[in-house]
Amino acid sequence: MSILVVFLFSGCYTTNNFGFVDMQVMEPAVVSLPDSVVNLALVDFHRNPVSNGIEFKTNADSVVNCYAATSLKGFESQTDSVQYFHHVAVVHDGLDFFPKGLALPDSVLRSKMSAFCDSMGVQALVGLDTVWISDNSTNKQLVKRVVLGSRWSFFNTLGGSNTYWKIYADTMLWIPNRAEIIAYEKNNRYPKTFVNVLEKYGENNGIRVAMLFVPSWRWTDRLIYYSGNEEMKRADSLVVKNQWEEAAEIWTKMAKSDNKNIEAKATYNMALACEMLGHLELALEWASKSYHVYNNEDHKQKCMDYINILATRLQQQRKLKKQFGG
Repeated sequence: MSILVVFLFSGCYTTNNFGFVDMQVMEPAVVSLPDSVVNLALVDFHRNPVSNGIEFKTNADSVVNCYAATSLKGFESQTDSVQYFHHVAVVHDGLDFFPKGLALPDSVLRSKMSAFCDSMGVQALVGLDTVWISDNSTNKQLVKRVVLGSRWSFFNTLGGSNTYWKIYADTMLWIPNRAEIIAYEKNNRYPKTFVNVLEKYGENNGIRVAMLFVPSWRWTDRLIYYSGNEEMKRADSLVVKNQWEEAAEIWTKMAKSDNKNIEAKATYNMALACEMLGHLELALEWASKSYHVYNNEDHKQKCMDYINILATRLQQQRKLKKQFGG
């Protein structure tokens, strides 16, 4: 399921002659949905926001409406990036359907939600129920501190008896220039520079929520051994070109070396090559072999760390396969 994108970090050498490669791995969703959930509704239930009785506005919409809109955008982009659902229906006017949002007894809510999902042709619903902004900055503060909050809900028509809730909060630091701060203090209107930062926070908020329900990509790194041996150096040059199969041919040969140091490095790198090529079980075998090759505590610890990583990835692969209906 995982596609690996690899780059070689130069300048990561140490006295032990190892470095790191960057890679992307796919991790399973936190919440495992039934296989029959193929379509999802993303619904905006949030209210028109006020702060101390004053609605803070930009030249277009209120900043909270902007935050809500970009949160929905972030959620949608995250689900699209992995094509997990067949379709995500975005509903921007959820209060037209549920005037009280999700603030209803669960027994009443379930029947209403089920009917709504049926009408939309979806099996589950994620709602942005509430959004708020708390700005306690004083006029004398150069750095404005703004707290953004959101509550999300999840409803599954196919199972479970209760609605799932999740609350997120972010602290946003904003440093306005002199003209902006004068306008802000005079008119209670956030400038465009503030909205630009706010949009990014909103998008990240939506992505974070989506990652509860869909698998996601994560950047990580892996250790790789280097050596002064000419054949091992040739393998290094192949790694730079992302030619892992060709590098593996060299490491397979060097794994039979009489030099235990080279044998340990080659067998370890073979585990890495197998992971890069998507063969996790074979990678685990090579990492275990490398552990027993060289009686060096530092090397053994590196192998144990990698074995634990590979074991976790194997568990995640099984979960991913199930989540993708495999």
